[in-house]
Amino acid sequence: MLRADSGETIPPPTTPALKVIVVDDDAASRAALAMAVRALGYECRCAADGLEAWQLHVADPAHVILSDRTMPGMDGLELCKRVRDGSSPEQYTQFILVTAQGEKERFLEGMNAGADEYLSKPVDLDELEARLRAAFRAAHAHEMLAAENRAIHKESERCLEMARTDPLTQAATRLQLQSDLEAIVARAARYGHRYCAAFCDIDWFKSYNDLYGHLSGDDAIRIVSRTIQGQLRKGDGFYRYGGEEFLVLLPEQNLQDAAECMERVRRAVASLPDAACGGALRRAITLSVGVAELTLNSHDDTIASWLQRADDALYQAKARGRNRVEIDWNAPELVRIRELVAAARPA
Repeated sequence: MLRADSGETIPPPTTPALKVIVVDDDAASRAALAMAVRALGYECRCAADGLEAWQLHVADPAHVILSDRTMPGMDGLELCKRVRDGSSPEQYTQFILVTAQGEKERFLEGMNAGADEYLSKPVDLDELEARLRAAFRAAHAHEMLAAENRAIHKESERCLEMARTDPLTQAATRLQLQSDLEAIVARAARYGHRYCAAFCDIDWFKSYNDLYGHLSGDDAIRIVSRTIQGQLRKGDGFYRYGGEEFLVLLPEQNLQDAAECMERVRRAVASLPDAACGGALRRAITLSVGVAELTLNSHDDTIASWLQRADDALYQAKARGRNRVEIDWNAPELVRIRELVAAARPA
């Protein structure tokens, strides 16, 4: 048992085991200091110079480095700087310079290099015990804090993942959509990849909710969501955009291909009353869909205008009777093509 000046009794170190590296080019001084460290109950490794100590530390980071200041090759100050530059947030290394009696005034130089403490030669055992006991407490506190930070980070990642997935439908949320759209812009601009967007809206959903209640409405949204996803490719994006509205992102598809895909989706939803998961739907459900193609290579299109055109096409589907797929023909690139075709026609 170790005994502090205040009289408190402290058990010897258990977890974590304090790992110490003793660095000194003088073999006798190195051996004596290492013997004292081990006698106090701590793990100890020895190095004859700064480079060897650095290699030991890189292989297995120490909690404490007791280093002579003046050594050939890499001295204590250079070793201290390397330790500080390469330190991990998971573990802090206490660096204690061991100096000759006449070098105390140079300790400030060591502090500027990143040292925490100093001991004078010959090392007083009581001072050594006090420094190592304090270092043990600091190491234990730091590792506890690191463990708490890891737990907080893990919980934060879990919460973020939950925020990216809609709990009702398991579709991605608008938070995930924002991240995916940024990646889409980069790929479309750099590699010329094609994308189509399709807004899907459940027809007359408010009346469904009003007639059958919100729990039945939630069932309907889940079933429609599952049905839409069942018609999509693995690489397609699927998002709950809000309420009864969904967004589908279709990579590497032109307008015609995307419209055909969404027509299959529309038909699958329209046929649900015959095979709706045990009859969970209370009446027939239909979808209105608007499809638009991203045309970034036109230099006039943006993500916002692309999604707006898909939304406008959705409203066209609503206006033309619902339960249908409408294509947007107002993309800047398509408008120019129509103008060129019209200009080429004979008067």
